[in-house]
Amino acid sequence: MPDRLEMRRLEVRARDRMLLDGVHMSVEAGEILALVGESGSGKTLTARSLLGLPGPRPGIVSAELLIQVDGCCHRPYAGLGPAPWSSKLLDKRFKGIRGAVVGYLPQDARGGLDPLWTVQRLVAESITLGGTSGEPADWLRRAGFDHPAVVQPLYPHQLSGGMAQRVSLAMTMARGSRFIVADEPSTGLDPTVRNGILAEIRKLADDGVGVILITHDLRLVSRLARRVVILHQGKVLEEMAARELSSATSTRAREMLLATARISGGSR
Repeated sequence: MPDRLEMRRLEVRARDRMLLDGVHMSVEAGEILALVGESGSGKTLTARSLLGLPGPRPGIVSAELLIQVDGCCHRPYAGLGPAPWSSKLLDKRFKGIRGAVVGYLPQDARGGLDPLWTVQRLVAESITLGGTSGEPADWLRRAGFDHPAVVQPLYPHQLSGGMAQRVSLAMTMARGSRFIVADEPSTGLDPTVRNGILAEIRKLADDGVGVILITHDLRLVSRLARRVVILHQGKVLEEMAARELSSATSTRAREMLLATARISGGSR
C-alpha cells in the first residue's frame, strides 16, 4: 500500500464563526494535489491543521488525520478528548510528524528561518534531525543553488525571497519529509525563480514525495497537479482531476474559479 495522507471532517472555529467546515482531502506518495480557492477560503488554515497548528481560538475543534508511511499509521488527532485542543497538546501529538513526515514550505519562507543561524547551520540541523546523509552544500544544490558556498555563510535577513524559499526547500528535503505542504510557494517571486522552485517541487513528487500545493494561481495547477480540491468559504465545493478544471460542474465552483483566475492574472 502506498504512503498516504488523508484529512477528514476538519473543522476550525474562531469564537462563534466556523472557518473550516468538514474539509476533506487526500494525497498519495508521488502525487501533487492542488488546493485552490480565493483569498479567505481557508487554504492556509487547512495547511496549518495538517501540521497540528491550531490557529485562531478556539482553533481546531474536529479533525481526523490519517498518515500512513512505510506500513506505519499515524492518527495524531485520535483520542484527544473534548476540543478545542491546546497548542501544547498538539505539539506533543505531532512530535515526530512535523518535518520528519510532513514538511511545510510557508508563504513567508524568511519568517520561518532562525535569524541567528547561518544557512549552513540551518541545513546542517535539518540533516541531523532527519538522519539523512550528505553535506549542507549537497542539499542546497538540490534546491537549486548553483554555488552553495556563496549562500552558506549568509543569515536569513541577507536572503532574497527566492533564496529564502530555496533554503526552506533544502531544509525540508534534508529532513526527509514524506509529504510536503507548499503554501503559495511562488508568491512574490520573479518568473525565473518561481519556475525553478516549481521544478524542484515537481522533482520531489517524481522521487515519491506527496505534495499538497496551496495556491490561487490556476496556471500552476494545470502545470503540476494531478487532482485539485476547490475551497470556498471554508468548505470543499468540488474535487476533480486537474485536467477537468475548466469544466467544474457546479455553478458556484465555476464562479469561484473565474474570480481566482482574475486574481492570478488568468488561467491559461
